[in-house]
Amino acid sequence: MRQPAGRAERRGGGSRKPREERWAELFAVATEVFYEKGYEGASLQHIADRLGLLKGSLYYYIHSKEDLLFEVMSEVHRQGLANIVELASRPGDPLQRLRNVVIGHVDHMCSNLTGTTVFLHEMAALPEERQAEILGGEHAYRSVFLDLVQKGKAEGLVRADIDPKLASLSILGSVNWVYRWFRPGGEFTPKQIGEHFADLIVHSLAADGVLPSEKPAKPKRGKETTASES
Repeated sequence: MRQPAGRAERRGGGSRKPREERWAELFAVATEVFYEKGYEGASLQHIADRLGLLKGSLYYYIHSKEDLLFEVMSEVHRQGLANIVELASRPGDPLQRLRNVVIGHVDHMCSNLTGTTVFLHEMAALPEERQAEILGGEHAYRSVFLDLVQKGKAEGLVRADIDPKLASLSILGSVNWVYRWFRPGGEFTPKQIGEHFADLIVHSLAADGVLPSEKPAKPKRGKETTASES
């Protein structure tokens, strides 16, 4: 986990917990509180109370509630981006790699539902310049999907009428919406959801003759998680 921008460097020798351990605890609790109450409804007092600290102690690590949200968002984005970049770098043609990225992205989101929800639901709470700092000038996340669609089109695997930019926006938008209705507990596992989304996406993009003619299979019901629309 990276060093937060607003965090103090000094620390007395008599602290009860090491600095890094306390920051990790603060980070985890802040993520939970933002998830439960929303950014507007959460306060530094809520976070301090849950940590068993005085509110003033939080300023040892951050300057404001906005700084804390920024640190949470930055870390969620960093972990998610690292996940899809690694998946996209694996062997295979662009459509195979796109399928792997979609499956892995859905699994990562569902496995990190608290942080994912805060990231996708609270981004607008940050000023535009801080949003841009997290997302990158070229929207690094979207660029992974865009690059795979562009490469697939260049190799004749993606239909000629597909616009790569619109396709990447559509893919990321639909996949990211999973966090709104996924709930742990029963009907479909994250992997099943990811595989079904990936099959639908790849079949919608693929040029004639690239894939077998059969349609994507309907996922079997699992026992670990539930996907229910709200």
